[in-house]
Amino acid sequence: MLRKINLVILFNLLTLFLTAQIVAKIDQKLKISDRTKKLEIVVILKDQADISHVKNIKGKDTKATFVYQSLTKKAEQGQQEIIEFLHQRGISFQSYYIVNMVTLQADWDLITAIASLNSVSSVIEDGNFVMQTPITDKKENGSRSIEWNISHINAPAVWNMGFNGQGVVIGGQDTGYEWNDPVLINKYRGWNGITANHNYNWHDAIDSTHAFNTGINPCGYQLSTPCDDNNHGTHTMGTMIGDDGLGNQTGVAPGATWIGCRNMERGWGTLSSYVECFQWFLAPYPIAGGAGDPSKMPHVINNSWGCPPSEGCNTTNFSVMEMALNNLRNAGCGIVVSAGNAGSSCSTVNDPAAIFSGSFSVGATNNTDAIAGFSSRGPVTVDGSNRLKPNISAPGVSIRSCIKGTNAFASFNGTSMAGPHVAGLVALLISANPELAGEVDKIEDIIEQTAVPKTTIENCGSVLGTSIPNNTFGYGRIDALAAVNRALNQLYVPTIKIDQFGYRPNDEKIAILSDPQLGYNSTDSYTPSPTIVVKNSSTFQVVFSGSPVVWNSGSTHSQSGDRVWRFDFSSLTTQGIYHIADGNSGGIRSEDFVINQGIYDDVLKTAFNTFYYQRCGIAKIAPFANTGYIDAACHTQDLNCRYISDPNNISLHKNLTGGWHDAGDYNKYVNFAYKPVSDLLWSYEINPQAWVSDEMNIPESNNGIPDLLDEIKYELDWMTKMQDTDGGVFCVVGVQNHLSASPPSADNAVRYYGPKSTAASLTAAASFAFAAKQFRKIDNPTAQTYATTLQNKAIQAWTWANDNPSVTYYNASNNLAAGEQEVDNYERDMRKLAAAVYLYDITNDNTYRIYVENNYSTSHLMQWNFVYPFENVIQLSLLHFSHLNGVNPVVANNIKNAFRNSMQNSSGNFPAQMNDLDAYKAYIETQNIGWGSNHTKCNHGNLYQVYHHFNLNSSNNSLAEKTMSHYVHYMHGVNPNGLTYLTNMQSLGSDRSVNTIYHSWFNNGSTLWDDVRTSTYGPAPGFMPGGPNPGWSLDGCCPSGCGSTQNNNLCVTINPPVGNQPALKAYNDWNTGWPQNSWSVTENAIYYQSAYLLLLSSMVNQTTTIISPTMQITTDNDLYISSLGKSVILTSPNNSKYKMNVSNTGLISTLPVSVSGSSSKLSNSSLNINASEKGIITKSPNNTIWRISIGKAGELKTTSLGTVTGNYSEQQSGDFSIEDTPNSLILKDENNICYIISVNDSGTIFTKPTSCNN
Repeated sequence: MLRKINLVILFNLLTLFLTAQIVAKIDQKLKISDRTKKLEIVVILKDQADISHVKNIKGKDTKATFVYQSLTKKAEQGQQEIIEFLHQRGISFQSYYIVNMVTLQADWDLITAIASLNSVSSVIEDGNFVMQTPITDKKENGSRSIEWNISHINAPAVWNMGFNGQGVVIGGQDTGYEWNDPVLINKYRGWNGITANHNYNWHDAIDSTHAFNTGINPCGYQLSTPCDDNNHGTHTMGTMIGDDGLGNQTGVAPGATWIGCRNMERGWGTLSSYVECFQWFLAPYPIAGGAGDPSKMPHVINNSWGCPPSEGCNTTNFSVMEMALNNLRNAGCGIVVSAGNAGSSCSTVNDPAAIFSGSFSVGATNNTDAIAGFSSRGPVTVDGSNRLKPNISAPGVSIRSCIKGTNAFASFNGTSMAGPHVAGLVALLISANPELAGEVDKIEDIIEQTAVPKTTIENCGSVLGTSIPNNTFGYGRIDALAAVNRALNQLYVPTIKIDQFGYRPNDEKIAILSDPQLGYNSTDSYTPSPTIVVKNSSTFQVVFSGSPVVWNSGSTHSQSGDRVWRFDFSSLTTQGIYHIADGNSGGIRSEDFVINQGIYDDVLKTAFNTFYYQRCGIAKIAPFANTGYIDAACHTQDLNCRYISDPNNISLHKNLTGGWHDAGDYNKYVNFAYKPVSDLLWSYEINPQAWVSDEMNIPESNNGIPDLLDEIKYELDWMTKMQDTDGGVFCVVGVQNHLSASPPSADNAVRYYGPKSTAASLTAAASFAFAAKQFRKIDNPTAQTYATTLQNKAIQAWTWANDNPSVTYYNASNNLAAGEQEVDNYERDMRKLAAAVYLYDITNDNTYRIYVENNYSTSHLMQWNFVYPFENVIQLSLLHFSHLNGVNPVVANNIKNAFRNSMQNSSGNFPAQMNDLDAYKAYIETQNIGWGSNHTKCNHGNLYQVYHHFNLNSSNNSLAEKTMSHYVHYMHGVNPNGLTYLTNMQSLGSDRSVNTIYHSWFNNGSTLWDDVRTSTYGPAPGFMPGGPNPGWSLDGCCPSGCGSTQNNNLCVTINPPVGNQPALKAYNDWNTGWPQNSWSVTENAIYYQSAYLLLLSSMVNQTTTIISPTMQITTDNDLYISSLGKSVILTSPNNSKYKMNVSNTGLISTLPVSVSGSSSKLSNSSLNINASEKGIITKSPNNTIWRISIGKAGELKTTSLGTVTGNYSEQQSGDFSIEDTPNSLILKDENNICYIISVNDSGTIFTKPTSCNN
């Protein structure tokens, strides 16, 4: 009986719980409504489309198509349940896709039944919206030529330049439009001068009289022909495009065309009618319905309406409206919204859609540029955001435009009149620079930053009225001429330069403010105000201020041609989105940037994934390739690659598939792979915390091996195919012409391989050996097996090269591939030296050690006592050798001293930083700025990283860390060109990234991939170009010897990079090949990319929590196990116990043991020693006291201690045993990176970065 009662109680509790869940989905306003009446409701579905990939798509039509297809597909999938539910009950409804929702009439029982559906997120009221009613109106007939407001914003000056909005479509959603008014008719997209076609050009979302109106609408309902039931819509459209050809020029963009949607019934609308119009604008469809056409989406729409709380809006309405608005905006349509007429108090911008961050909200000014008293002010408080509004201002007082009636005009006041000026300006900008079509953010930035600054004594919120922008005017009153001039300036460089992605909280953060004196932008002029500020980019509240500091007493920096000031805001550590602005003119501002500890994580991942795009022989498929970069397998002809010296001998054909394309061509070189493989392996060696992830979106992800090593393996697998059975390595795979194809799969050229060479074999030996070391660190059977394979192949390659010390092959003599891959005698010797270093490291064979000790002095490092950024591989290899066990101490010290002394004393290294030689804080000598200067910059930054990693002088470590970070910031926009030197990075926050590179796939003229500004997708994100090159020149065949008139016509001066440019301004964003030879400036290369990744990885920590913090015993003290022969015991996956022992010389080993009764046992927890360089203190057999701690990059190290001092916990008898797996020992290195120390079933120790439990 008791059991039955309990079951009944449980059932009732479950019923109450489920009922509460259902009711929670229903809007509060519906809950308190009359439950016997049918109400207009909106049903929001849970599953909303993810259109984030649109950020990687360029071009208005392509963006719109992607968004349309994504939204319609999601709606079709997500609405199946509710549509079936409604059909079964015979209930009428309307389906939407711009927000995944349906609308219908329903009583309370039906509402609760709908809310019970699993696919339903919420059920809300279909709220009421209202137009922004003009404050006054005065009817006027006749002609008045160009209106004052049109002249006031300098629109006629733009017309005189030849730009009047031609080719641009403006949309309006309002009370309707008197389409055949003489001022409007010739600009209507549906009018050809003879007949009208309203399909795709007009939509009426009004099907009945609004609840707040009475009587019959004078126009009717669901109209097939445009009609205005109020005058409001007609007036606003006249301000956007009006021109009757008889002198009445009321419009800002008289060359544009217009389309319209009626979303209000005599000034009143509903949530659904507005969403319906947003949806129709995304993909207009015929009057009778049918499929939408996103290519007919307008470039910009004007919205002069709002939804006050008193008329049905609530935070739920906000989210639905904002979703619809953002989806249309992300499709490439600008959204101009009137700020409202509720002024003059602060925080009167409080109605959708003006409050949204995606709305370009407009305040109203008069003919003296004073703010109108009725114009609503910010900040936005209704949603708790404190967002600054309006964004901008425009004339909105006594604005004369057309209204209904023959030759009828009227002057209205209101922000409804101001907004259309901005929509018209958008049309002027796009007609001047068609590349702006679909680029909403860029258009808004141009309008804001070229506005006439306006201030006020009125302080609203935390933003002073005297600052720019402010909550009264926004950035100021629009200036069409200034905006168009900015849009036409392809070489515009921002005055304030910051890392366009952002900074970690504790980074040194220095913005550069520049006044160009020389170079292509020398006509720009700037002197900073005494105060520079950092502002929150949502609220525009000043969060930090300081004074700029002039560089070098105001001298011109010769490498950039700029006078420079620096603004240090390092003390700002609060995470958020910010920008830097001049204290006197907030229109002079930086791009937005983010302060966040993980700000570079996605940047690293994106730049890393370029190696996937460089892969040869596999298809580029989703999800590993971004939208737009899907391609079939390329160069499958490498399966039967021909020998260059005997191409028709089938017996010599080889399977040489795989590997990376070297650069912008599709050739593959063993010798050119030397640097990128070394860089990437060193990146893992030095910064494993950056590469711990096995989820970086490559095909091998989630296989238990870090994705960086998987990507390196793809190249090494190809190199093993290039190795012959005798150990020698063939040197190159490529074509015998310079023709190419796009995409890579279209390249069907015959492919050849070159013969074995000494240099290629030594390259392979060094690469295989160092890679074996890295794979051996991974506790994974596949990785361990691969490490053994690589070690064997490294020895075979070394042996062949040793037996064949001078075999060369000059591929240029056979016109094979592109660049000459053979190296000189010195470089060949250095590769042999490096191979010996890594072979000694993994084999402990003294043959290799002796070779290095006998030959290291032949390196330039030792001969010249000089470290410089062109021999990083051998310099780093020798420095690594100097830290290996068993190396002659004299040799080791000689290498360390040579590196240390050059870094500390050579003028281009630390002294350049201490003497502040570079205004942009990323110094390389002027003579080193040439082809591949970005590579050189990264290499130089990596010298400081290596110096820091090997702790050559701990007193300089802080300076080294700061210095290498500035080389990263240089690559991210803190450079004289204000460019992020990575392609197509807008989706990650860089507004000014590289638009194009010289690359066979992303080639000049490709409609899909050529240029971010003109093609559908632009190049794939994350590629680094060569960089500024003052040595660039046209091909020697120019001006008249290039073989044809067509080729000779390309012999035109490209300025920049020429034109007496300072060295660091010798850059242009273009990719024309021969005879312009842009490859010496903008071509990518895998060794450029790898150097950047090595540099950036020093600033990334992608560790995750391996052991839950609740499963850790944490201490800041050493654990001292004081009994001789006792130590810490770790447990392997099969529950075997291994003790960590230290030999008399400090070597760590493991010994299988049983745990004695006197030992301490830690069960179900890990031991976390959470203080840098603390660890386990134990004794070796000779009673020496040693500390086992974690060194940089996860290497266990031992330190001899004379006595035990400081804070420690003592285990006085027995061992300390961590009893179960995956629990283990966690230690923290000097850089505050934590590592978990574990053993496998054979007792091998592994370390892996993990999140710290602080």
